[in-house]
Amino acid sequence: MVARRLLLACLLVLAFNLPALAQSNSGLRGVVVDKDGAPLPSARITVKNDSLGVNQGAVTDTKGEFRIVPLPPGKGYILEVQFPGMGTIKMDVDIAAGKGFATTITLRPSSEMTEHVKITAATDVVNTESTTTSTTFTSEFIDSLPILGRNYQDVLTLAPGVSDVDGDGNPTIHGSRDVDVVTLVDGVSTNDPLTGKRGQELNIESIQEIEVKTAGATADYGRAQGGFVNIVTKSGGNEFEGRFSLFWRGKTLDGDGAGIDDPRLHGGLGVIGLRQLKFNDFEPFISVGGPIKKDKAWYFFTAEYIQLQDPVNALTQAFVRGTKEDRVF
Repeated sequence: MVARRLLLACLLVLAFNLPALAQSNSGLRGVVVDKDGAPLPSARITVKNDSLGVNQGAVTDTKGEFRIVPLPPGKGYILEVQFPGMGTIKMDVDIAAGKGFATTITLRPSSEMTEHVKITAATDVVNTESTTTSTTFTSEFIDSLPILGRNYQDVLTLAPGVSDVDGDGNPTIHGSRDVDVVTLVDGVSTNDPLTGKRGQELNIESIQEIEVKTAGATADYGRAQGGFVNIVTKSGGNEFEGRFSLFWRGKTLDGDGAGIDDPRLHGGLGVIGLRQLKFNDFEPFISVGGPIKKDKAWYFFTAEYIQLQDPVNALTQAFVRGTKEDRVF
């Protein structure tokens, strides 16, 4: 009986297991030296992020170098460097998806100083360790864009080599088919297994970063001849945060258009008929995040309401009656 229950539990775990790919190859690397530039071997490196549950460490080698990979993208990392007889340095680090940073950390005798600095991870000017071509869009960048409808798919076409000719939200990369692009949300593929296209809508307020890989993807990725869209969602932290935003556009702010006084134009609608065409987009967003228990558990919630009112093409009364009507399109 026990063996059967154990077997059943294993089958359930396998049945609901989702294949997850690496979110990114983000990480930290650098070299630790003293004030004269001499490397410091066996220096202790610690990186923490309470919101993401990260607590990793490393020790520098004989050249004073260290490397900590992979690390999930996010903000609020604290990098601490310690060496006997030297002052401790703490760094506030922000790590972007698919990016890392290489830095030289200089330690001074503990009697001289203790430093606390802030750095933001960025890609090297020439990355000699990777052939991947990618573009990263942060939440701050996305917020500043005048995106019609606030759909994250509209951001993807800003990456070099990406286009969406038919406007259906399924981009193509370097001329590939739209089904040859894999969309990952926190490392899990969301493509429709039947059509191969994107299979999940995502609230743009829940996105922390979007990374578009257009060439040279590593062995962590597969099942795509075009490229990859890697989306990293936001997460809660030790501080309570909330946000509300509203997107609206409507006929009130739109002009009548050229040729409105010519009854032959616009399908024969005329002045009154054309002015009666109304459209209205109303989309409020809300997001809330914070701690359930500080340094232990957190939550993040986001929601959006979409109300769209668009005019549609319909047969004119003249066409239905079968009468002759001269119209100019």
